[in-house]
Amino acid sequence: MLYYSFVTLATVGYGDVSPYTPAARALSVLESLVGIMYIAILIARFVSNYEKENRREEEKKIDNDSEAR
Repeated sequence: MLYYSFVTLATVGYGDVSPYTPAARALSVLESLVGIMYIAILIARFVSNYEKENRREEEKKIDNDSEAR
């Protein structure tokens, strides 16, 4: 099952094992979509957190410059 999931998520294609029933094919497609969406959402969260941190640092710098004047 681990091999099958890896092949599905990596989208390298099924060489020796393939889904036979329509339900298995549907689950393979669903697993592939969920895996891609998981990675996309994970990267989006990392970028969002990085942007928030940069914005906070920028605001602190502006506040410190304003107080120094």
